[in-house]
Amino acid sequence: MDNRENNVPAQAGGGRYYSIDELLALMEPQYRADQDTTRRCIAGLSDYAAQLAAQGQEEQILRLRKLCIEMAEFWGLAEDDTLEAFQKMEEQYGSAFDNAVSAARDSGHAPEMGEETRQSILDGLEIYAQKMRCNGPDCEEWAAECDVLAETLEKQWQIDAAPNQQTGLKMEGM
Repeated sequence: MDNRENNVPAQAGGGRYYSIDELLALMEPQYRADQDTTRRCIAGLSDYAAQLAAQGQEEQILRLRKLCIEMAEFWGLAEDDTLEAFQKMEEQYGSAFDNAVSAARDSGHAPEMGEETRQSILDGLEIYAQKMRCNGPDCEEWAAECDVLAETLEKQWQIDAAPNQQTGLKMEGM
């Protein structure tokens, strides 16, 4: 049975009813925006993992890789909507992550993360945590992990920024 023609209330007591197709069309722009934020978050987390690798701090790297892949799978970040592309998603995102970490490990250097990248990471973690909470108690582990990671990163970045604020240096001019 195709339920796409059935009308469902868009909000309790709202008085307006939408078909499933209409509701999906209304949700699509936000969904695409969340996908874009997640792509930027995953790229930023890969850079963060590369920084850890360059510093010889390996403890979190495998868990960060798993988180990136889980996020990509949840948001359906395959190159296209085919089953084959979805199946290759782990390979695609895992390889990009692994390449960033390996390059940093080998060279001892990792990409710098600007404020925009940092904010993309935090935004992506927040969106993912919210969605995981909506998916029930089985997904709470990922939500809690995102919360802890975001809190840790915010503290770390504040500490990193503190020496520049104390000396009055302006990073943009360097």
